[in-house]
Amino acid sequence: MSHAWRPVIVVIGVIVFILGMRMILVPGDFKAKNGDYKYQWHRVSSEEFWKNFPVKHKGREFCKQCHPDKIEKVADSGHKNVQCENCHAQFNPEKKGHPINLKEDFGYLLDIGIDRSRELCKRCHAKLEYRPNLYFMFAKGPSTFHMIDPTKHNPGIECVTCHDVHRTGFK
Repeated sequence: MSHAWRPVIVVIGVIVFILGMRMILVPGDFKAKNGDYKYQWHRVSSEEFWKNFPVKHKGREFCKQCHPDKIEKVADSGHKNVQCENCHAQFNPEKKGHPINLKEDFGYLLDIGIDRSRELCKRCHAKLEYRPNLYFMFAKGPSTFHMIDPTKHNPGIECVTCHDVHRTGFK
């Protein structure tokens, strides 16, 4: 056998190994349903599970029932594309506390409260090397995103001292 065939045999062996492992590891019902190969890859057998999975984020329409004034303010601000739960869902047990028990009264699965900490704002607005200052909103084109350096921009002061987060401007 010629030395030129050895790499070809190795490449074919690697391809056969990869395809064999794929057959073993990927479930048989993992496919693109309805021929939409961009977004439809999933396990067909798990569709019922995800259809019955409880929704945790109910969105702005749920909050609008009691807080229409806040929703109107946010709709005209830089936070208009941010859902309420992004800021108001609480993972810290000391900060949760909505005046109404949403879990018992509405079957709401999240703890809701108000977090006025600087850390919450820094999740989106801290200037990081890998985070761009310009985002591309598909319908409207490029949109600037206001970033701060938390070590230089009023350190030790909570953002809500100066900023109205529902209007995204100064108080």
